[in-house]
Amino acid sequence: MHRTVLTTIVALTVSSAASAQAVRIHLNEYNAVGSTKWLNNPDAATATCPSPEGPGGFACAEDEDQYFGRALGNGGDWLEFVIVQDHADIRGFKVQWAEVGATDADGQNDYWYGSASVPQGQITFRDVALLADLRAGTILTISENPASAGGRDTDLTFDPCNGDWWINICLNDAAGLALVEALANVVDPTNPGYDDPLDVGNDNWRCRIMTPADAIHQPLIGENVAGGWGGSGVNSKEACRYEGQPTGTFSAFNFNDANSSSFGQPNAWTNDLTACKERQDFTAIRSSILTELCASCSALVLNEYNAVDALGYLGGGTATGDATGAFSSDAFFGRVAGNGGDWMEFVVVTDHVDMRGWRLDWEEVADAQFGTVTLSQAPFWADVRAGTILTFTEFTTAQGGLDTDLSFNGTTDRWVNINTFDTAVVAGTTSNKPGHVSGDFDTSNDDWRVSVRDASGATVLFPSGEGSIYYFRGAVGSTDVCRLRSNVSRTTSANAEFDDGITSTFGRANSWDDCATGSVASQDLSNLPIDGCVAEAPSIPGDTNGDGAVNGKDLGLLLAVFGTAEPAADFDGNGIVDGGDLGVLLANWTG
Repeated sequence: MHRTVLTTIVALTVSSAASAQAVRIHLNEYNAVGSTKWLNNPDAATATCPSPEGPGGFACAEDEDQYFGRALGNGGDWLEFVIVQDHADIRGFKVQWAEVGATDADGQNDYWYGSASVPQGQITFRDVALLADLRAGTILTISENPASAGGRDTDLTFDPCNGDWWINICLNDAAGLALVEALANVVDPTNPGYDDPLDVGNDNWRCRIMTPADAIHQPLIGENVAGGWGGSGVNSKEACRYEGQPTGTFSAFNFNDANSSSFGQPNAWTNDLTACKERQDFTAIRSSILTELCASCSALVLNEYNAVDALGYLGGGTATGDATGAFSSDAFFGRVAGNGGDWMEFVVVTDHVDMRGWRLDWEEVADAQFGTVTLSQAPFWADVRAGTILTFTEFTTAQGGLDTDLSFNGTTDRWVNINTFDTAVVAGTTSNKPGHVSGDFDTSNDDWRVSVRDASGATVLFPSGEGSIYYFRGAVGSTDVCRLRSNVSRTTSANAEFDDGITSTFGRANSWDDCATGSVASQDLSNLPIDGCVAEAPSIPGDTNGDGAVNGKDLGLLLAVFGTAEPAADFDGNGIVDGGDLGVLLANWTG
């Protein structure tokens, strides 16, 4: 619940934020969007937006939250904090908030502010083990609404090796209330029986963090706090975020009002001076945790995918030039309508990976479309080398895409392309889209993401791409690709630096413009395979007795079980030992 009533602002008598403070936890973002309003909608009705409030306001703007999307109320009342000190103990810490320009206080309870007429509240972290040892780089959010009411339920999963640095505490479920106590003096006239635990709004809302000994840990920050506010006014169609890097010290002057938000993920904004996109970079405070916890190697990482509409062009515009007047193009396809059609690109990180029977699960979250690409038992998949750039195309060369090309020498040619209609390397595809035929798959700008499972069903790659809840670096449009803007490593995850771009490098190392410096940066894949990232040497297809050779012994064993379902000799995975398996054995004959 958010109020827009203007009243005389009561001056605070507590300490204000200094220019820089040393902290272990600090506020990173909060939602000030009213419960009947939308991010960045107009204040009043216009010809193109006759109903800016309520359900009718959905199409009045395109601004959205990275997690909630474009949602009425933008997820309700929520706060976001960053843990900037490793092994932080926040048990007994208190988040004290007030909205000094609002008038919805009960007039009876004064929890910390000094006047019961000011809407206020206090959230105290309880004495529980989870809160005694939080890792640096963790994003901790507190939501009032559960998922059923447009917010998010308590979620205490923490898996940084796969991109999950986010913990959420919901004030309206049992799991959340086991972690915090929430007190507030806010009255909701539309629901007088509701014990409102949190009220975040746009009428000079601010908060501070206190230690268990009631010492100030994070001084008061928020809208119009003297000595601790760098933005303009926050209105009821905005969020407020920290536009600075997460370190052991922070400046309250870096808080600013915003037309978009990124609940649960690092913040992103446009620099007013350079007009360049800037983003929070958690590398410095997360790197040691990744080194400690993520000793294993990723098998492969998503590197790029095409989101350009079938009739559109990279960067918009026409065949002769993009929307900026330049000539955005792909390094392989050039400037063509559709930019090569549906394609996705991975980089293999671990050497000698056996990918036989692996499954690529893609999903367009925005329109609930999904499907799979299942790899075959072809001998090629038995030993995929680190450093391979692995692309998948739906269209053949004749259709404007690319045929299957398995050539690879590890030095001058590290690129392998798989056309998904090639049944020698793809067992088949599925999709819930009408009219699907095996071989079809889709990539798009509809919050697309992909995950990968091995032949046993174990997750190899967690959902990656714009549709991942860990994605945070800018909306992917129908004239963009989505790409990784960093080198790949053993710890590259779904939370890596994926972003939207109007140039693409299908089948090649990624490159991107550094707006601030005007230079072009490129991936360096020369470090692959990474030391220690080597899978167990794969068996040779046809080696039924496991002695490292394919010879007469194996032929005899295969013939002995011919016509049965013996898995040790069923090399093509069709459920029976037959002529196909004999062909695989002979093709890999070593003598």
